[in-house]
Amino acid sequence: MGWLPGRPIACRCGHPHASRAHLLSCLRVAIRLNVALNTRPNPLDYVLNQLPRKLPARHSPSLLSRWSAWWPVVCAILFEIEQICQPNEEFSPAASDASGSLLLDKLKPVTTVHLSTLLSTAE
Repeated sequence: MGWLPGRPIACRCGHPHASRAHLLSCLRVAIRLNVALNTRPNPLDYVLNQLPRKLPARHSPSLLSRWSAWWPVVCAILFEIEQICQPNEEFSPAASDASGSLLLDKLKPVTTVHLSTLLSTAE
């Protein structure tokens, strides 16, 4: 998160400078992600560093559970930061979707459909 924000900008809370430290505090990132305030390097980076580097070969219920809780919150926080850093921008409804469904769908188990089921529905 070292790149945020790119230039000095006021926060929507009225604070004159929405620095990285201010945004983490103002947006209550640690509380929302349910991680310790003193998590290193910071709560948001800690969670982002936990992202799997590749999709697991097999379905992992614990991985899906963890990211089902974290990912929508991360998406919402990043969207809020974007709104603060780009106050004059208009965001589309698609941009404001914080469900995180693209990642979460990849972590869900693949459902298998038997050929007989496909054939019977085609008739």
